[in-house]
Amino acid sequence: MIITAFKLASLYEQKQITTNEMEEIVRILAQAPLLYDDGQIIQVHDFVNGLEITLQPSARPAVIELYELAVQACRQYPDNSTYEHFQDALGLQAELWQEEVLTLAMWMNWLKQIAEGGRTLPEYHFEAMLGALPDGFMIHDFYDELRYQLEQNPSNDWAMQERDRLYAAMGAK
Repeated sequence: MIITAFKLASLYEQKQITTNEMEEIVRILAQAPLLYDDGQIIQVHDFVNGLEITLQPSARPAVIELYELAVQACRQYPDNSTYEHFQDALGLQAELWQEEVLTLAMWMNWLKQIAEGGRTLPEYHFEAMLGALPDGFMIHDFYDELRYQLEQNPSNDWAMQERDRLYAAMGAK
């Protein structure tokens, strides 16, 4: 399965899939799981039906297999709280891809590892690190906080180390 999904990255790199098409494929990858309370009932068609583009015949098998991999990853999170954590991580993955911190191949490798149970989502004790926080503070919020701190002080060693640690946990290093 992953060989075809990696073909998607290759098709994109070879410009056989446009940036707009890839952005739409990624948008659905990150957003379709948000429609469900847990990862047990989402299906490939839930991803495909959300696309606002028509897939090129050369890309369709790779996109389908990417979404199959996403479904398999969703199945790893049967309860609401861990599934929310996964949803948040997917959203961060999409942002990291858009920021070119994470390549498509890195993301697919991370997703494959999650789907096979070979990688866990990063866990943090945010209140111990940052103090009192609003309810629902999650990993994407943490990333935003790190970026804010680095904008305020680009030489903030703690923020740089935590950002690099987060990048590694998200498959970017």
